[in-house]
Amino acid sequence: MNCPLNFWQRSWRYLADKRGVPELSSFVGSAFPAGLRLAGAFLQLLSTILITRTLGVEDSGMYFFWIAVMLEIGQVATFGLDRLALQQVPRIDQTEGRLIRFLAPLRASALALALVLSSALCAYALFVQVDADRSPFWYLIPFICVSGVVMSMINSETLAGLGRPVLAIVCRHTVLNLVLIISILSFGDRLTTDLALTAYAVAFFVSGFGAFLIPVFRGMGRPLSLPDAFQFREHLKQGSPLFIGSLFASLSFIVPLAVLERSHASEQIALVTTGFRLFVLIDVLVKAVHSLVMPEMSRAAHVVDGSLLGRIYRTAILKGLMVLGIPVLVLLTFAEPVMEIFGEGFGEGAIFLRVFMGFAFVSLLLGPTHQLLLMVGHTRRMAFYSFLHFLFTGTLSVLLVPPFGAVAFVYVIGFGIIMEKILLLKFSISSMRSRDVKGEGEQ
Repeated sequence: MNCPLNFWQRSWRYLADKRGVPELSSFVGSAFPAGLRLAGAFLQLLSTILITRTLGVEDSGMYFFWIAVMLEIGQVATFGLDRLALQQVPRIDQTEGRLIRFLAPLRASALALALVLSSALCAYALFVQVDADRSPFWYLIPFICVSGVVMSMINSETLAGLGRPVLAIVCRHTVLNLVLIISILSFGDRLTTDLALTAYAVAFFVSGFGAFLIPVFRGMGRPLSLPDAFQFREHLKQGSPLFIGSLFASLSFIVPLAVLERSHASEQIALVTTGFRLFVLIDVLVKAVHSLVMPEMSRAAHVVDGSLLGRIYRTAILKGLMVLGIPVLVLLTFAEPVMEIFGEGFGEGAIFLRVFMGFAFVSLLLGPTHQLLLMVGHTRRMAFYSFLHFLFTGTLSVLLVPPFGAVAFVYVIGFGIIMEKILLLKFSISSMRSRDVKGEGEQ
């Protein structure tokens, strides 16, 4: 399996091999999911502009803080079962109801965990942010949002595993952004931070649970069923490494953000989280491109075909660069006018956006490292590298963010992400090489 870290050294030889060069139509097909996701991103961008211009820099800072935290907690609350679905769905025989027997208890287990972690968020709001004035209704928002995030992620990864990436994007992103923008427009000048958070939570809830109405899932049968004790233990066993990895990945963002929130003015949070949202948008778009190859990658790893897996991985990198390389460079070059779109005072955050886009381009070159190791099957190693990522970002954020503020936050987050991706990629390559050698020895 060739190393994508040596991508540029191998590119001419790779492109000269006609079997390794994807057809132009393949790139066009890869761009379509990203294009659809980009259309949803414009709606998301519009809603963000409306929120920032209505609330102002200071109040929107608290909005961005809470949506970032709830999204990260929602990702943790899946307990890695969304990625387990992505890994296993392409391998499950869909006859005789086997797929729904796998999915229904899986979703219920994740929802139970979502309720637990939502309670922790409410406790943080109640006992740590004691200076905020909140109504009792506010404490329902984390439960609504986190459960919606969980269902949205599991259902979209299931659709990707079924080879329906476009439908996955519609359910997870298009519907989400449509509901959000309609809600924001309906509030108009009456919009407050709490109303904006409510709109965000409801949008995720509709996105996650509304997916059960589409024909693909409606034809399967009952979407949720209580897992028995054995199933729940299996979910915990299989998902625990992925959960630990997600937990540390979220803490790698939440801890630096919390340090920034407690040590600096909310204006810095608004600026840096706006730049980070654009960074996340690029990551989401490239995942949309990569989602097309996930079923093939899963099956290639399952049959231990390292050569095929390497070709699929290189193709994923090329497609990501061709579709999103130029947009990343454009955002990097024109960071200031892009940030000024969000309202007066946001142009000061251009430096943060430039740094994030630099890290985004390096991330494109490295490819879908997390998905690669997931398909190879070493989920415990994912958890270990995620812990190292958290240790790196957590330590540096405590040391650097209080004295240097948002600039330190951006570099800590970016270097942590790239460090983890390099570790994941190197281990995946060595693992597949060793499995190939073992397979040859058994022949």
